[in-house]
Amino acid sequence: MITMGNKLKVGCSTLFLWEYPIEVICDIFKDAGLNCMEFFPENPEFWEKRDDLDYICGLKKEFRHFCLILHAPTIELNPSSTNDYVYEASIKETIWSINLAKLYGAKYITIHPGKRPTKRPPREKEYIKFYKYLDVVLDYAKKNGITLCLENLPKKTNYICYSSQEMEEVLNKYTIKNLKMTLDFAHAKEETQNFVDKLNQYIKNIHISGVVDGKDHYPLELSQIDFSKPVKDLIYKYNYKNCFNLEINDKNYKRTLSKDEKMNVIIKEVGYLENLIK
Repeated sequence: MITMGNKLKVGCSTLFLWEYPIEVICDIFKDAGLNCMEFFPENPEFWEKRDDLDYICGLKKEFRHFCLILHAPTIELNPSSTNDYVYEASIKETIWSINLAKLYGAKYITIHPGKRPTKRPPREKEYIKFYKYLDVVLDYAKKNGITLCLENLPKKTNYICYSSQEMEEVLNKYTIKNLKMTLDFAHAKEETQNFVDKLNQYIKNIHISGVVDGKDHYPLELSQIDFSKPVKDLIYKYNYKNCFNLEINDKNYKRTLSKDEKMNVIIKEVGYLENLIK
């Protein structure tokens, strides 16, 4: 069992343990000493049982052990889609996640920006759709006492909000509606410090992992980008007190990891992160 320092709250995305039931994931997190969790409701078991109210409500007792952050569904969705069915589904699933967060006592929800469906720069049409999406879901979140945190995406031609400049513009535009930010270090890569310096007042959740050969979501201890300064600045300079959620992609390993191996990865990553702030 790892004892966290007073200044550090560490969790992990449940997607790292996607193949296990939620109760097992919660036990692994507790055994690893985690005090936070970013719950991704598209974990297969949960997603398949999402309409079973007894199952959904029964998990409340499991989640109460953690400072819980929810990640709204994103797979197959796009709030800037030119396909109106996909666009409407993106709104509905975000509203569903707000209701779920309220049930489980999660204060924050991570949401994704939109993107142009083809690999070309977003047009005004994509931005109009995205802003309409934000208007709807932010109003609903406010009514339910939930804060939405917009995540910076990797730098790709068709993505909205991969740069600190554009993220700042969107956050400023929606300050009145209380839009905040989830900062993903591995997505931001070398621009992470810019995000921290420009947008620290908006940052309410962190995804942290390493970058290897330009690829995201490796263990921090393997990272070829040194994230120690932005981590320390967030904590000591900008007084960040919320969660650092590990977001490791198990597909980056050459073989399938066992449950114990995954727990050991988490434990090592927590230790590495604790040492990073000393």
